[in-house]
Parts: sequence; C-alpha cells; structure tokens
Amino acid sequence: MDEIKLSDDVIEQIKDFFHDDLTEEQNSLIDKLISNEKLKERYKEYDLCHECNQINTGHDYCRSCKSKYFQQNFKNWTSGNHKVDEFIQKAQLEAEHYVKIIEWIEYDKFEDIEYLAKGGFSTTYKAIWKNGNIHSIKRNGQLRRTGEVKVALKCLHNSQEITADFLKEVESNILACDPTSSFVVCCFGITKDPKTNNFMMVMKLKECSLRQHLNINFNSLNWGNKISLLEDISHGLKDIHNSELIHHDFHCGNLLNDSGLAYVTDLGLCQPANVKSSQNDKKEIYGVLPYVDPEVLRGKEYTQESDIYGFGIIAYEICTGLPPYHDIPHDEFLAMKICNGLRPRSDYKIPQFIFDIINQCWDAVPSKRPKAVELYSLFIDLYGDYCRGDFTIWKQAKEADEINKKSLSSTVQPALSSTGALSYTTHPQAVYTSRLLDFKNLPEPKNAENNDDLFEKEYSESLRINFTNLDINSKVIHLLRHISISAPPLGP
Repeated sequence: MDEIKLSDDVIEQIKDFFHDDLTEEQNSLIDKLISNEKLKERYKEYDLCHECNQINTGHDYCRSCKSKYFQQNFKNWTSGNHKVDEFIQKAQLEAEHYVKIIEWIEYDKFEDIEYLAKGGFSTTYKAIWKNGNIHSIKRNGQLRRTGEVKVALKCLHNSQEITADFLKEVESNILACDPTSSFVVCCFGITKDPKTNNFMMVMKLKECSLRQHLNINFNSLNWGNKISLLEDISHGLKDIHNSELIHHDFHCGNLLNDSGLAYVTDLGLCQPANVKSSQNDKKEIYGVLPYVDPEVLRGKEYTQESDIYGFGIIAYEICTGLPPYHDIPHDEFLAMKICNGLRPRSDYKIPQFIFDIINQCWDAVPSKRPKAVELYSLFIDLYGDYCRGDFTIWKQAKEADEINKKSLSSTVQPALSSTGALSYTTHPQAVYTSRLLDFKNLPEPKNAENNDDLFEKEYSESLRINFTNLDINSKVIHLLRHISISAPPLGP
C-alpha cells in the first residue's frame, strides 16, 4: 500500500522534536512542513519510526517496516487453506497497529480447552493460549509476545468449507477495533479444530456475558453504573458504524462484561458460516426477534438505524434488568404486535432523561433515531453530569429508585433469589439466540398511539419536566426535540 513519505529535508528538521510536547514555534514549523492534515495528526499522535524515520501508523508501529517481517515469515506457516492464508497475509501487510494484527495459530498452542456457550450459529470455548498475542516486534523481526493469555475460541458451525462470510466477520473485527480503547472485542487470529476441521476465531476472553452480569449484579447497580454500561456499548457501536459497518445482530447476547465494562462482539455473524452468496440474495432474516427492527422484520434492508433500534431494546433491558418479552412466546404474533408499536414494558421505573433517549432509539421511523456517535456523546455527558451530582438528573434517579422500592411486587421490583441474583421465569418459546425469522404479511411499522399505555405513566409531575429547561447540554435538548445534531469530534 502506497504511503505518503516525508522528504529527507523535513525529517532532518523534525527528528529531534518531542511529538507530544511541541513548542509553539515547533507546532508552527510542523504546520508549514506537513501539509497533509491526516499525516500531521498521525505525527502528533504516533511520532516518527525509529527504523525508517517516517511517521508511524500506530503507537510504536510503522506499517512499512513491520510488514516486511511478516512477509519474510509467510513461508514458515500455512493454515492448509489458500483463502485463509491469503486473508491473513493481506491483514498482516496492511495492519496499522498491533491490535490489527491477526495470525494463523496452530491448535496445539492452546491448553485447558473447555466448553463455554452455544449460540445460534457458533459454539464458544475458553482456553489458555500459551504464547499469547504479539505486543511488539524487534528490529531483527523477532516477535515479542504477552505470554500466557486467556482466550475464547469461537467455532462456527459447518465451517469446514470456509466462505467469505467467515472471513468477513474477522475483517469486521479488525476494522472496528480502536487501538487506543476498543469496546469491540478484538480478534487475535484464526485456528482450526483438527478433529472437526471447523475453523475458529481466537478472541480475547471476557469475564461473562452482559446478560449474566445483569442476572447476578442488577440489584447492586445504580443509575451511574447503568449509564456507564450504555456509554460503553454506544462507544463500541460508534466504532463499528464509523468503520462503515453494520452489526446486523445487535442484541444482549452479543455483549460481554469485564470488570464492570461492556463490550460488543459477534460482528455480523447472523447466519451459518457455510451459507452461499446465492442464498444471501434471498434476504433471509436472522436475529433475535425482540431486538430486530420492525422494518427488517418486513423484509427491508438492515441498516445502521436497525442497530440503533437494537440499542434501544438493550438499553431498556439494562435499565429494568429483565430480558425483553421474556414471559411470552417469540412468534409471529409478537412480530405483528411489534410492527403495531409494541415495545418492552415494565412497571420498573426509569429516569425520564434516560427513557426519552430509549424511546427515540426504538422509534418506528428509522430516520428519527439518533446516530451512534450522538448516543455516545450523550451518554458521556450524562455520565459526567451524574458523577458531578447534577440536580435534575439526581432528582429523577432518586425518585425512580423510591418508586421502585415502594413496591414489593415481583412485576415491579425484579425478584431476588436467595443468593441476591435476579429471579425470573422465561417462557419456553422465548428464544434469545439468533435464528431464521420468516414472517409473512406483517403490518406497516408504526409507533403506539398512546405511549402512556406502554411507558412510565406513574411518574410524578416533578419528573414530567420540560427538557428545554435542563442544563444537561445542548446535544441532549436537540436530540429530544428530534433534531439531528452534529456531535463534536470525540476521543478514542
């Protein structure tokens, strides 16, 4: 891949600068010498390469220098599959940062392999990767590794004959992972189970699923914790959408938890690994019904706005603790009701400043839903205001808690087991793994005519406030007025 190169004269003038602590005079010189804005930003972020003196593409990573070491090693490994070899080699040559590197990893490099979970189209195992992932490369090309690391091995069903869909999933992970602070679970590489010949993605292992985290810890989570989780998830979704990708299967089962933080996983894996392209053209719909955009249920194309609809359902689930529609069958009747405006309902009270955002996310009109970058900006601001003790936010949160505590009914306050975990009964026909959804003649999607029949009707007048009077920030006000906002540049 062609790179814009700095001239020897430019390198000579800036080689002794401290890129992260430039003086005003040095900044002025940099502006004069480096006219390309992206290149200038890269220099200020990553400095010059110690080997070639060109600008690094990532932290301590120069693509042109590091890629040659991988290329020299191509002859020393093979997956046994030409397509996989080509894919990995291309990814290594184009990697701009260590977290973008994927490898072919021999199966015997893993030990203590144990079954973890099964989804609609994959089975996940946990294991110990004895060598660990690459964290740096010496000038002689020697790879330096982290050492023993816990990983998840995601085995795609019927993936013996690997297809572009499997490799596209790996590629999506590479594109969406932010090198500095990713909330998308990164992929280290590809391996293959020698007994089944199924290919497997090697992923970073997280503590548990978000659903397990909610089941165990929901009653100890305050509204700050919940806002923080929503910030993490919107961060991951922002990175995916900024990479011009669509998740396609955005539901709570594809979210993980680690040390109280939430992470997005399973990008685009909403169909079997061996589905042929001709089958994809039939627009078969795969997903978890409660999270699927009504427009998609009726056969429309899946869009980034569809991911936002799923986010709205996930946000409601985090706020109330219970899976959406957990007590009814996930069948064609539910699909019809969703198209007619039904949304998850619970008597568990949510502060209005959160619920208004949720309500817009699951609007039946996709164009009225916020963008992922807007959601991320909103939850950053809301979390900051909550931590600073903003009066209006704390008042709403406190009153919501008081309403929830007053009722002893299990339909209002999620029931506790003897261990303190959530206790609820899931209907035998409530399905939370991705599957084929084939519904005919569904009605045109619409919003419920009377939201009070579905949502927070018992709030006191003090909570039914006018958002134009809030001092949260202008982005919240504009979003809740259904006006598109332009969020400022965000940090990683």
